[in-house]
Amino acid sequence: MILKGRRKIMSEYSLADMKDINKLKQAIHYSYQTHQVNRTEIRYLMDYKNGEQEILNKVKEVRPEINNMLVVNHAQMITRSITGYFLGTPIQYTQARGDNKEAIDTLNQALLFEDKASVDKDIAEYQSICGVGYRVIYTDGEYGDEVPFEDKALNPENTFVVYENKVAEKPLFGVNYTALYDGTGAEIGYKIYCYTDHGLYTFISESFDLLHDTNEEYYSPYAIGGVPIIEYPNNIWRLGDWELVIGVMEAYNTLQSGRLDDIDQLVQSLLVFVNADIDKEIYDEMREAGVIILKNSTTNKTDVKVMNNALDQTGVAQLAGELKDLIYALIGIPDRNNKSAGGGDTGQAVELRDGWADLEIVARNKELTFKRAEKQSLKIMLTILNSKMGVKLSLMDINIKFSRNKNNNLLVKTQAYSNLIATKTLDPADCLTIVDLVSDVPEYVSRGRAFWGEDFAGKATDMAQNEPPSEPKIDDKSQNE
Repeated sequence: MILKGRRKIMSEYSLADMKDINKLKQAIHYSYQTHQVNRTEIRYLMDYKNGEQEILNKVKEVRPEINNMLVVNHAQMITRSITGYFLGTPIQYTQARGDNKEAIDTLNQALLFEDKASVDKDIAEYQSICGVGYRVIYTDGEYGDEVPFEDKALNPENTFVVYENKVAEKPLFGVNYTALYDGTGAEIGYKIYCYTDHGLYTFISESFDLLHDTNEEYYSPYAIGGVPIIEYPNNIWRLGDWELVIGVMEAYNTLQSGRLDDIDQLVQSLLVFVNADIDKEIYDEMREAGVIILKNSTTNKTDVKVMNNALDQTGVAQLAGELKDLIYALIGIPDRNNKSAGGGDTGQAVELRDGWADLEIVARNKELTFKRAEKQSLKIMLTILNSKMGVKLSLMDINIKFSRNKNNNLLVKTQAYSNLIATKTLDPADCLTIVDLVSDVPEYVSRGRAFWGEDFAGKATDMAQNEPPSEPKIDDKSQNE
């Protein structure tokens, strides 16, 4: 299977057409054909990540009884590493403008209550594997709680979003569906949920091809500021993090499986009897007794030889290392093998040498794409919060911050910060931003001012140092004497 990324599903219908249920059904039917192609690839990628890889189909013509099939699951390791680095720490929402810190705190508390960080992590895993992830946001129903909305990650295998085929590419609708089964477990149809910007349509049909003849259909109106199924592409091509190096990973699996075959074949080497009369019964007796007795009716020399042609394991190990290095370099994840044991390496040198800088580049590229979809999600969440809880926020009031480990090179960063402050040309907030010491710069600066007061950023000390020297006091008594 040649993988080139998932296809973005476009439609010639307009947003106005989505209020006509017949046109909506036609749009769903046509879009499902493209989704089916994506679905096949997504299923393959999910199975691959879970260990169902090509090496398990290995066929060995010579000595087929020795046929090791070793899955070295680089796909799982890559997804775990990149997802953990990218979203191992929850996204933070900070104040972008105005004096609305209290409203921002309410938003953060609501998202913390709904455990949004866990949903983000699930979406990031789907992105890494399938090239795309999906989120659905819906208002509380019968089992409502303190926060008036819920959000959930949806399986890309049975979810898709359709866009208007215009320059703006506005989302027309999002679809999530589940299979229906009878009492014997046989699939009998689908329950299809279609989310538009004005309401939810629910269809029950035998298939997407027969959507125009649905047995049941329902409609629930809402007004939440957009289509509540949001698509999170991994990149512009909708490619997963490792699907372009599947060939290299399969070569690595084949190589390591061949090494195991070679070891087994060496242990179970074939015996060659030269000028000896041996039948199966005699051979079985000798194997059981652990001795070899040779009979020869000719004058030629009798001998037993072992046939083996072992691989050069040193050369094979070197090739395996090169393949692994190639996988890490192409993906952009750190190498566990410390190629230089020099004790004088700085933190920055280690990051560059071992690939941590490459992983940071990967994470920053993912951030930009993730943030674009995150704004669509926030727009819907804010619409619900503003109407249900009176939180008056817009997207322009919020900064989306991806926070990762800020302790790397901590000494270097603090020294750089101290040097920048000492120049007396930059605001402390700008200095913190330049050295990348904290995630929420305004919050840290605000708390610092509140704690240190006049001493914040060394102001009081500088003022004391810059005061002119006081005039010496004159003792009147000594002058009179």
